[in-house]
Amino acid sequence: MLSTSTHTIAKLLQVDIGSIEQVNFTGVYTDTREPMQGGLFIALIGENFDAHNYIDKAKEMGAVAILACRHVKSTLPVIQVADTQLAMAKIATWHRDNIAPTVVAITGSNGKTTTKNMLKNILSLKAPTLATQGNLNNHLGVPMTLLRLKKKHRYAVIEMGANHLGEINRLRQIAKPNVAVVTNTGDAHIGEFGGFENLVKAKGEIFSPASKNIVNTKCQYQGDIYFGNNGDVFATNLDGASFELNFNGEKTPIKLSLLGMHNIENALAASACAFALGIDSQTIKNGLEKTQAEKGRLNFISTTQFNLIDDTYNANPKAMRSALNVLSGFSGEKVAVFGAMAELGKSSKSMHQEIGDIAKKASDYFYSCGHGAKSYNTTHFENLDELANHIKAKHQKATILIKASRSAHLENLVAKLQK
Repeated sequence: MLSTSTHTIAKLLQVDIGSIEQVNFTGVYTDTREPMQGGLFIALIGENFDAHNYIDKAKEMGAVAILACRHVKSTLPVIQVADTQLAMAKIATWHRDNIAPTVVAITGSNGKTTTKNMLKNILSLKAPTLATQGNLNNHLGVPMTLLRLKKKHRYAVIEMGANHLGEINRLRQIAKPNVAVVTNTGDAHIGEFGGFENLVKAKGEIFSPASKNIVNTKCQYQGDIYFGNNGDVFATNLDGASFELNFNGEKTPIKLSLLGMHNIENALAASACAFALGIDSQTIKNGLEKTQAEKGRLNFISTTQFNLIDDTYNANPKAMRSALNVLSGFSGEKVAVFGAMAELGKSSKSMHQEIGDIAKKASDYFYSCGHGAKSYNTTHFENLDELANHIKAKHQKATILIKASRSAHLENLVAKLQK
């Protein structure tokens, strides 16, 4: 966690320290809803908010200094800059350089968070490791993660997300990774990128001559280590969640605690990063096998009435197909419930129809739910209560896959079915 003084930060940001009181602070904060005792409050400006309106609240929550990009009235020392977002990024990079951990950056259309969790579990067995929390993987989340670095951290695993060209390039410049990996290039957010070619280019921005670059053999990038079929790191003897991890002629048996064949690919990505850092195969095995599913990411929930597969965190066509493959591996009645997939642009309707056709074949019953989901062309519910009551009445003892983009809020359906 950053611990320094207002004068040090002012000098870093090339701000005249003449009128700024010298105050030491520990921690950087951007949200006035959380305690920030002894910390620096950075007043960010977004599309729908301006944190400069909450300077008094920041003081009330314990802030001892302010970083702002316009004049504010406060009894606290104020460092005024042209752009607080850019200033925060510069402070984060400076702090990263002072702590000097080995940084691994992860991006991709699917599997970023699972790969991050796997690699964090591997590296944590060797030394203290910091990793991205939740979905803090954007232009604000990456610097905030780096600012949490403590002197003890020897590794940092940084997830990077984007939906436009240039974003990951900027995040790479902030984090300065020693190892970089693209898990895959699929159709997530393809509408935002303006086509698949731009998506591939954008994800590839994570690579640079300064890092060891880890590449999926399904992608067209040039790298230092390749994972997947015909790669340097690959899987053999696949059996459900079990496989043999192959690298440099060594075979290591692995049994994951995660649903889905796609998680084997995530494990290969994490393993390739670990091998690039000189981590031994037994440590990799131990880290992979302790990784558990996160809430909303193919999380298996057994109740007295159903088996639920909660995959409500996010959705895109590739992830939908992977989830349906998981569902097909269960015995008994299989039910799929899908909400809309967001950010698909002009291809949205056709992609929903394509996934709908696959879902009808992979499940015994297929339902769509909520705004934007009618294009699946199946039995549709607009009301979650009606759908929950229907499932409770018609599908006792079934295995039920529930998946949608985050904006559909189908986690509320999972909660209703758990009651």
